[in-house]
Amino acid sequence: MSSSTTPTLGLHKWIGTEKVSRAEIVDNFDKIDAEAALTRAEIENLRLLIARLDTGWGIADEINFRFPDNRGIFYDILDGQGGRVTAALDRALTYTTAALTAGATSIAVGDASGFAAGEEITIFDDENAENVAITAISGNTLTVTALTHAYKAKATVGRTTAVTDAVGARMVFPAWGTCDITVVEA
Repeated sequence: MSSSTTPTLGLHKWIGTEKVSRAEIVDNFDKIDAEAALTRAEIENLRLLIARLDTGWGIADEINFRFPDNRGIFYDILDGQGGRVTAALDRALTYTTAALTAGATSIAVGDASGFAAGEEITIFDDENAENVAITAISGNTLTVTALTHAYKAKATVGRTTAVTDAVGARMVFPAWGTCDITVVEA
């Protein structure tokens, strides 16, 4: 009889002079086989998702790069249903006219005309970024859910962008960030 088990699968583990039983060996094989079946199913699901994404991205590349006048039409590659979806590039973007403190719920902006109550926006500067919901608009002042961070005057305010989460087959909202780009002339 084994006195211990492995940490991941709970396989029987014999130490020293412990006797190996046939039942424990069979139990080990059953556990390994069950785990292999789960892994095989997960691999097959990933293979199907990758095949679907490869096809979808190929279609999207055709539309977006070969036919730039497609007017935002692309094919839905995430839900497995196919079909055509129309999308428009949202250029709603402005800036804060004053510095903001953490906890603020009112944002004075240069131009609020591209925004509507109920939408999510992203506010960011060179130090912080967060997504908040617009609850009301009065002139060029956005009322939003409370800010978590403080922001400098001229912080950017834009409609929140979405990115594709291929694994979850959905659209998600990323954090804004910056990157460094090095250009080398050949």
